[in-house]
Amino acid sequence: MTPKDPTLEELLSKEIPGVNRLKQDKVAPYRPPLEATPKQRLLDNQRVMDELLEEADETTSFESGDELKFLRTGYTSRLLKKLRRGDFAIQDELDLHGLVAGDAKQETHGFINECARDNVRAIRIVHGKGRNSAGRTPILKNMLLGWLSKNQHVIAVCSTPANDGGTGAVYVLLGK
Repeated sequence: MTPKDPTLEELLSKEIPGVNRLKQDKVAPYRPPLEATPKQRLLDNQRVMDELLEEADETTSFESGDELKFLRTGYTSRLLKKLRRGDFAIQDELDLHGLVAGDAKQETHGFINECARDNVRAIRIVHGKGRNSAGRTPILKNMLLGWLSKNQHVIAVCSTPANDGGTGAVYVLLGK
């Protein structure tokens, strides 16, 4: 007979008396593989949104007394006249006073998209005349027409009559 080599347990029990092996009856839980997330696409989408918010939308400079007008192609100028005259009941309003350009742009697009979702057709946006801005120029007014003309829901935009804000506000007509 050949002598049998001692097991690890036997060696340990000789070296360290009173040590017993613990029973391990637990199995590591099954973890399903992580779902693939399009991280790069999400990062790209966020970068595009950030760039859109930072870009200067409208380079035209308006004086405080200049009226704003916009009419999407495919619509008659009669629609713009009706809007200016007040033939559409204003259903909601957004006031941008005191907001910086980036926040005002987000608020404007969010408000318009919400109105379009709720089937609101005519709104008023107050942008101010720029009397408290640096250089007393209407900063938001200079950008607002660019933002509105790029929004798919906007059909027409015009400055309001004097009794409803004049050149410090606009009426906006949204599509159905």
